[in-house]
Amino acid sequence: MENKVLVVGGGSIGKRHIRNLLHINFNSDDIHCVEPREDRVEELNKLGIKDTYESLNEALKKNNYTFSILCSPTIFHIDQAISLAREKINIFIEKPLSADLNKIDELLAQVEKNKIRVGIAYVFRFSPLVGKVKEILNTNLLGKLLYFRGEFSEYLPDFHPYEDYRTFYMAKKELGGGSILDQSHIIDLAYYLLGDFKSVFAFNSKVSNLEINTDDIAEMLIETKNGVVGTIHTDIIGRNHKKELEIKGELGNITINFYENSVNFYSASDKNTIIYNKFEKDFNQNYILELKNFIMYCQGKEEIKTSLSDSIKIMKLIFAAQKSYKTGQREGL
Repeated sequence: MENKVLVVGGGSIGKRHIRNLLHINFNSDDIHCVEPREDRVEELNKLGIKDTYESLNEALKKNNYTFSILCSPTIFHIDQAISLAREKINIFIEKPLSADLNKIDELLAQVEKNKIRVGIAYVFRFSPLVGKVKEILNTNLLGKLLYFRGEFSEYLPDFHPYEDYRTFYMAKKELGGGSILDQSHIIDLAYYLLGDFKSVFAFNSKVSNLEINTDDIAEMLIETKNGVVGTIHTDIIGRNHKKELEIKGELGNITINFYENSVNFYSASDKNTIIYNKFEKDFNQNYILELKNFIMYCQGKEEIKTSLSDSIKIMKLIFAAQKSYKTGQREGL
């Protein structure tokens, strides 16, 4: 099977995916990239990528591709995905799926018509820490689940310290930036581990002096369809970075701390805490796993772990949270 790849967007995440493609033995001649910025083209050339294009339309005229990886600013995702689906190219989309769902029906129609394989890059699903939590939940060691608390907090200027944060797409609403969209990993994890959402009551705004025109904080009170309640907090203002998820049940608690690379399980029966911390320390291995999963999915050898339908549900939660902040009311999903 030929594996000619089109990477749309040569920023930091695009280059990460390219390095990982090379790591899993893709030939650099088979990796093409859409990137209009000259400085990034030079960086791509240093990685051995010779074929670059200023626009997606130009790239689509030049070659047939087995699959594509969308790493462009969020606002462009659905339009670009529609163009790729029309050309019968499988699509791996960096999270979040989009900044809106205005054309989602058109994308779904093209995906179904042309039998396109689509995956979404919610990389934390591939973390062995999350796998350990899933294992504990599946064995019912927590009993009935009652509550969860998730937090992703990271200071925006620390995201890419090598560039001015004000030029980063995350700082710009018109490009689909902002906390609630970009840090939706934690929303996805809550969905993945605890099930579909029922309602949300939220605060989502800008409270800092950062020179951005997006939200920088979101606080969400969520109820799942399984009857579990919880809170999810995201922000791009926190100076002491956090990536954590805690789940409380009738028989114990479990906490994931991604910065400490640990899972703590407290059992109420013996009042003992088990600390799991013998995990792979290189987080990039999770990016490789998600890429391999998508490739195997395209080949019909595995099911996709991060589906388009799941990502639509994540987006609906985000939009309900934004609406809740405007109406001051709890919004159902």
